Amino acid sequence: MDCHVFRRLCDELAPALMGCRIEKIHRPAKDVTLFTLYGTVGKRFLFFRAGRKAPFLFLSTHKIPVGSAPPADIMRLRKYLADRRIIDVLPDWVGRRLYLHVNADTECWLTLDLREGPSLLFDAPPEPEIPAWPDPAHWAEACEGDGWRNWPVITPPLRRTLPLLPPDEQSALLLDLEAGGGDLFLYENAAGERELSAWPLPPERRRDADGTPREELVVEDAIRACAAAGEAQVLRGIAALSRAEAAKPHQAEANRLRKLLLKLESEKKRLSDMVAAQDAARLLQSQLYRFSAEEKHASVTLDGAGGPVDLALDPRLTVRENMASLFHKASRGKRGLSMLEGRFAAVQADLARAEQAGLMAQAATSAPTPANAPSPAAPQFRAPELPKNVQPFRSSDGFLLLRGRDAKGNAQLLKLAAPHDLWMHTGGGPGAHILIRRDHAAQEIPSRTISEAAILSVLKSWRKDETQVDVIAALAKFVHPIRGAKPGTVRIDRMEPAIIVTPDPSLEEKLAL
Repeated sequence: MDCHVFRRLCDELAPALMGCRIEKIHRPAKDVTLFTLYGTVGKRFLFFRAGRKAPFLFLSTHKIPVGSAPPADIMRLRKYLADRRIIDVLPDWVGRRLYLHVNADTECWLTLDLREGPSLLFDAPPEPEIPAWPDPAHWAEACEGDGWRNWPVITPPLRRTLPLLPPDEQSALLLDLEAGGGDLFLYENAAGERELSAWPLPPERRRDADGTPREELVVEDAIRACAAAGEAQVLRGIAALSRAEAAKPHQAEANRLRKLLLKLESEKKRLSDMVAAQDAARLLQSQLYRFSAEEKHASVTLDGAGGPVDLALDPRLTVRENMASLFHKASRGKRGLSMLEGRFAAVQADLARAEQAGLMAQAATSAPTPANAPSPAAPQFRAPELPKNVQPFRSSDGFLLLRGRDAKGNAQLLKLAAPHDLWMHTGGGPGAHILIRRDHAAQEIPSRTISEAAILSVLKSWRKDETQVDVIAALAKFVHPIRGAKPGTVRIDRMEPAIIVTPDPSLEEKLAL
């Protein structure tokens, strides 16, 4: 986060945080701290990601799952900050630090340093750094080498922008930045990646590396602009990490089952060698007349179909007893192989289920397809990796859609759903349930994707032949299966506005994976 963006955010964030009570503190991902705040406008969530690479601070209305155990530094923050109110806010925008004073018994400040992370300060914070601005004669020096160290306000994004502007525009930009305030500029590419700037980027910097232009959006509200950029950057990363963590137990189980299959393969080879001893036993049986009843040998040479055959025997046993032992060993091998086949099938089925669960947990749920991808509906996994009674689709905007093939498939959808996914169904009668998967709760679903999902639901319902059909929708966290009822029967606690669509039979083939 550029310090000029941070400055404009702090101008609006300071009054918004005044008087808020810090309810909870969590660590949803590495270097990301989440503060749950309660104020006059209700509950808000302050996301803070620190570090040298892409730090960010934004205020959101969207909650995310936080199931991991808190580390020691979070427990310390809770000790001093939980249920405390923010009574003062002091920004240091040049150093990209925000100091929050809480109403504790002793002097206590929460320091949000975009580079070092959150910390506690039990004394008055230092005075904010006074910004130093270069005069026109030093602009070139500030943009080259280490010259910027004399003027920290000349940030890397600004150093990349100034050389692309004519002198008069350079002067105007620096004067605007020195005065502060103004709009923020949000740039978004086809893959949904967003960049926030405190000034309009020149045409050379409005394109991706492949030359694809990015869409520019001017936002007056700094809190809203930072939330839009932060939700795309931070929450998507948290969602990816959550999927990876959710997939770990399934991957560990799959690895265990693969090792077990290798052991079973080794056992199969051993049992096959035991069964092969039956041929040697039959050859020995055919020439048993050559040996007396009590005769013992360490090995014998027999006349085989292809010539002499040397057969090793147990010298402690007679030839007849060796023959009986070989027959007995072959019989045991056959019984073992028959039992091993069932064990093989069971382990392979368990492995398939574990791999499927892992793939479903870590599959990219809704990342829009990049513009340079082969096809907007390019699958990120094969259909066999899904349950057989769940049918996958990819919307025109790149969102993953899952539809139940039958009643059991409808029930399976709720097991695959995240709380923030959107569930849909053609009400009033039997039909397929459908799920629109999202990366996180703040991700907006385009109206086109919602319409396509509604049509897919209608096409497998009792109203598929009608011209206008209304489809009910709800967040997955408000949809619950009814215990003891038929599979797929659900209770909806809270519904979204209904969607009215016109069925299009060609859509299934177009979006199918």
